[in-house]
Amino acid sequence: MTARLRARVLALLGALALVLAPLLTAQAARADANSFSYASWTAQYQLSRDDNGRAKLLVTETLVADFPAFDQNHGIIRGLPTWYDGAPLDLRIVSVTDGKGTHLPYDNSTTDNGERQLKIGDADVYQHGLTTYRIQYTMRDVVHRPSDRQIDEWYWNLLPLNSQQPITHFSAVLMFDPAISAAKLGAPSCYVGPAGSTTPCALTPDASSAKILTVAQDDVPAGSGVTVAFPMKLGTFAQAPARVPDAMTDVVPFPLAAAGALLAIGGPILGISLLRRSGRRRGRGIVVAQYDVPAALPPVLAAELEGRKPVANSAEIVHLAVHASIRIEDGESKPVLELQDASVPADPLDAEALHALFPGSPVGTKLYLDIPNDPLVSRLKTLTGSAHAAAFERGLFERRRSPLAIVLSGFGLAAGLGAVALATPGMAVGRPAAIAAFVVAIVLSVVALVALLVSLRRRAVLTAQGAEAREYLLGVREYIRLAEADRIRMLQSYRGAERRKDGSVDIVVLYERLLPYAMLFGMEREWGQVLAVQYLNDDIVPAWYLGYTGASFAGSLSGMGSALTATPTPSSSSSSSGSFGGGFSGGGGGGGSSGGW
Repeated sequence: MTARLRARVLALLGALALVLAPLLTAQAARADANSFSYASWTAQYQLSRDDNGRAKLLVTETLVADFPAFDQNHGIIRGLPTWYDGAPLDLRIVSVTDGKGTHLPYDNSTTDNGERQLKIGDADVYQHGLTTYRIQYTMRDVVHRPSDRQIDEWYWNLLPLNSQQPITHFSAVLMFDPAISAAKLGAPSCYVGPAGSTTPCALTPDASSAKILTVAQDDVPAGSGVTVAFPMKLGTFAQAPARVPDAMTDVVPFPLAAAGALLAIGGPILGISLLRRSGRRRGRGIVVAQYDVPAALPPVLAAELEGRKPVANSAEIVHLAVHASIRIEDGESKPVLELQDASVPADPLDAEALHALFPGSPVGTKLYLDIPNDPLVSRLKTLTGSAHAAAFERGLFERRRSPLAIVLSGFGLAAGLGAVALATPGMAVGRPAAIAAFVVAIVLSVVALVALLVSLRRRAVLTAQGAEAREYLLGVREYIRLAEADRIRMLQSYRGAERRKDGSVDIVVLYERLLPYAMLFGMEREWGQVLAVQYLNDDIVPAWYLGYTGASFAGSLSGMGSALTATPTPSSSSSSSGSFGGGFSGGGGGGGSSGGW
């Protein structure tokens, strides 16, 4: 770049700066709508009592704003308090007009700190120079009762202390009803300056009436205010209900609602527990050791009565195996099942279980449990549902409600609703403690309602027949727990000899048929070791378990349940391989997406 060209570029940039500087300055000024002042701020306050003896205040403010000559302001925002000393002020806007009495448009909204903001002006019109706004509004309960004095007091800020606009001239006229003037105690106080200032200001009686006082200040800076305090005789004004504590609405609802919730929650827990116990007590109350199980109690049904339901399907598979319908083989990682006899077993649930494993398959078909098979899992879930239904169809269970649970939950809900009713009057007048009590009572009443709905549900309860069947299964568990000598002694009894006459081989068969039920009781390892000893003593290789070794037998039974859970099957799509070092992070399927905007 030559020197001449450089000089021309610099001259051009300088000219642009001279042109743009005023525009940028004006734009910055326009961006700050608070950059104006008030030529004057005058107000009139009329304090009186309503028919209930509560304080009532009528305020008329006349604000003359001095806006800049350029387009910056559409109007003003006047924030008015809505609460004072814990009570709502019942703020009502009477009118918003200009200096000629013409009504002005304004938005009326409440901020997070409870201040009502009047956004006065037209968004399509800019205001310039001196502009007048007259706002008239009413409030109640502006007189409080300080805790450190036995008086009633009107203690009021006449100017907003967080204002960003200076005021050239401020004046206020304070007027009182005759009865209020007569109740004044001593001289009123006046303070001027920022928050916390104790600088006094003068309150001047009006020449026409002693019931009227005036206060005036010139050149009030931004963030500065004027505050007055008028002490009056105690009881001059009735206080807002929100300031009058009431234990019945502020305190009692808390323990009442809590007690109701505990009663409602405890009702179902206690009632349903007693209901189920009552079903179990329908039996004979005697548990006798039993060494076999009727064919009408296959493992999937026995699991409904007593046992671990998650292993019901595993126990059912072993049940089918020891009854020669299928054969179990040790696979590389999980067992392999082979169909041996496709004839229908004696119990319909056994037949459904066999069909779930081998639906319409010929003899010799193998089922590899280490291969993901979600349809199989679905069929076994259906089998579990059939067993649950069969427990009712065969008269083992019935559905009943717990009257105790319903009554207790009903009382709990009634207590919660009673707490809501007690807190409502205090909440309606705006007392904070009552509002908190109302909210807590509503929440706990909802909890009680949910508990009552839970109590109304019918529960599965053992019938007398079901209770006896459960006691029978407990007898089987007791037999499994016996020492071997006690089991042999029982089988050699008169009753046992009738059932088992063929010696040790029959004992092995018996032990095998109890194995599925040992699995239900979580005793498959112990009973598997008992079987392993019998196989070794009698030199028997179980036909139902191909590849049997005593060392792996019990462990294989314990791990069979894991083979019957759903395994996610990956979706198939055309993609590049990630094996042998050819992949990269994010190159595979799944993962979805995450992000913001």
